Amino acid sequence: MSVIRKEIQSSKLAMTNVFTNKAMRRLFIAFAGSLIGDGVFSLSAIVYAFRSGGASAVGILAIVRYLAIATASPITSTFADQYDRKKVMVVSDLLRLVLVSLAAVVVALDGSKWIVYALVVAVGVAGTAFRPAQGSILPFLARRSDEMSGANVVASTIESVGFFAGPALAGFLLAFANVSISFAFDAATFVWSLLFVTSIRMPRPEERSVEFAAQFDNGGESAAMKSQSFIYRAIQGFQLIKGDKDVRTLVLLYILQCIVAGASAVFTVAIALQLLHIGSSGLGLMESLLGIGGLVGGFVALILVERAHLAIDFALGVIVWAAPLILIAIFPSLFASLLSMWLIGLANSVVDVNAITILQHIVPNEKLGRVLGALEAGTIAGMAVGSLLMTLFIHWLGLRIGLAVIGGSITLAVLPGLPTMKRIDRTAFVEGVLESARGGHQTHRLHLHHLRRRHPH
Repeated sequence: MSVIRKEIQSSKLAMTNVFTNKAMRRLFIAFAGSLIGDGVFSLSAIVYAFRSGGASAVGILAIVRYLAIATASPITSTFADQYDRKKVMVVSDLLRLVLVSLAAVVVALDGSKWIVYALVVAVGVAGTAFRPAQGSILPFLARRSDEMSGANVVASTIESVGFFAGPALAGFLLAFANVSISFAFDAATFVWSLLFVTSIRMPRPEERSVEFAAQFDNGGESAAMKSQSFIYRAIQGFQLIKGDKDVRTLVLLYILQCIVAGASAVFTVAIALQLLHIGSSGLGLMESLLGIGGLVGGFVALILVERAHLAIDFALGVIVWAAPLILIAIFPSLFASLLSMWLIGLANSVVDVNAITILQHIVPNEKLGRVLGALEAGTIAGMAVGSLLMTLFIHWLGLRIGLAVIGGSITLAVLPGLPTMKRIDRTAFVEGVLESARGGHQTHRLHLHHLRRRHPH
């Protein structure tokens, strides 16, 4: 209990420090509103796809979105290095405002579903420039190093709250209104984000710690190096992963979890609307339990990290992502579904935090960027494969058997990697893991945050 109390107090202090910074406060208020809108839009989009084309439409739409985002991200992520980051965020918000508004109008007028699908994909692509710009501008808004570390806690908390508040609100809107109204609500959140982003003012030089400002303002690579090296780095990253058994095993387990994450874009809506017949509000409740689990999982990850068994806990987290699907297949009830979603959300935080922390310990720092670049490609590929497999399984085997196959096969696939995870724990971790984990969480957020969301906006 003392550890939990310490983490809660630490998180509260960190958040207080961040919100005394006016620029950071406005950035995170914009982020909170937009993230809730993301949840509303994502759930509404998959409900629309399910109603207009069934589980197949949901799966195909998810696959196309993942592939489009994976293709666009390497290009749009360089905008943060080439242009003013605040302007990049503003343009991204404006584009998404227009696209979501158009989608709301098309749905309201009962227009072509193909136009709606295309707009949903376009919204996801337009959003790929926002998160890298947001992550890149944070060091320049911070006045001291403690504000940067506090930003990790704030971003993680907002993300978890958004993951259950957005779907819950979507369930309410879909129960009492319609998809068009839900899309219009999301458009309003982009106006919210625009108002706060445009009002951000950079701290004056005298307000910032000299040492902290020098660390971020004078270091790093040039924009030209970053913009032209993605493909080269990705290839080198794959080679580095292939040549190191520990890294290779970790990355493969991470991709296995992403396969389940991609499948969840299809099976969540199918469970709610096809298996349990609990409607859109029930689907919102299921998605909300995922976010609540993630919120709890963040604290669990910080507590577990003191055991210095990060690799084993990571592997167990991947298993907890998959095994609950077997529970739903055997006991297709609302209780089993809600419990499973809560467990998956909890495991998601443990997997995310531990994976990047482990990589920071076992990959030399000068090679870490290339490994993370390759990992980004692997996560998107895993999600696309998971969406495709779940769609095919539902058609070939039925939903319940498909859940059992996905859950059982991923669970079994993790087991051969456990000895490697034990070896990593024995050789890689010493005192100070907790502090490294906190630092690693920021790296994760900058490199993978925009790709690890189950239903990317």
